[in-house]
Amino acid sequence: MTAEEVVASIDELPALPMSISEVIMACDDQDMTVGQLSQVILRDQALTAYILKLANSAFYGNARQVTTVTEAIVLLGFSAIKSLAISSHTSRLLDRELAGYGMARGELWKHSLSVAFTSRRIAVEIRLAPVEEAFIAGLLVDIGKVVLSSRLEEAFATVSRETLEQGRPFQEVERDVLGVDHAELGAMIATGWGFPPQLEDAIRCHHDPAAAQVRPQLAACVHVADAMCVLLGNGLGADGLIDAVDPAAPMALGLDHARVVALMDEVAPLVDAVTQDMA
Repeated sequence: MTAEEVVASIDELPALPMSISEVIMACDDQDMTVGQLSQVILRDQALTAYILKLANSAFYGNARQVTTVTEAIVLLGFSAIKSLAISSHTSRLLDRELAGYGMARGELWKHSLSVAFTSRRIAVEIRLAPVEEAFIAGLLVDIGKVVLSSRLEEAFATVSRETLEQGRPFQEVERDVLGVDHAELGAMIATGWGFPPQLEDAIRCHHDPAAAQVRPQLAACVHVADAMCVLLGNGLGADGLIDAVDPAAPMALGLDHARVVALMDEVAPLVDAVTQDMA
């Protein structure tokens, strides 16, 4: 299969459902009221349940239980609601077995959600606004794997062996075998869904944040979050066995080793709680 054929297979992924698109547009509408947004969300029962579940997760740390969509919007804000709507859709795509990466069902979803929340936490720490961009970029870093997995399945043993024996990053072997890697494909998916250039750039460069051109700090944020989650053993597939961390990325974010370790200690139990709740 050629690289062009792999790229064309992006069309296999379902487009954003109308209900999710409506919520995204409503969140971006400056004239939208809390009540109006609530009504848009309530049209989708699954989305409503998903938002309420995550609004009550440990990561948002609300002192009291959130029982209505209106409460969730008021407490979290429009940007966070938009992130959760996107997360609701991607959960259906990422929660599957990826034989081409040696990942059981649920592993990719757990890792993606972990990177999303960790990216957001780092963005809050370094005051990288808007923080929800970090969440979305973190959520989508590995979505290209959903498309590539079936193409890599037959070559999995060979790819894994080369990755370990040669000490090469998995995405390099992806490019050798398929002519395109999951980061590039993920950026294309983000573009197809109408996301802005800075998100596309961060997804494309999440393994090589120094190459980011649109918003380098966003790419560095996602890169560090991804590495932290791999080190915590969250959603570790075959490609996580050799995972190069760019030492310049934390420095670009103003994070020294002590702060990175402190953030990992803080994030680890929160990520575990969220991913268990959403399993």
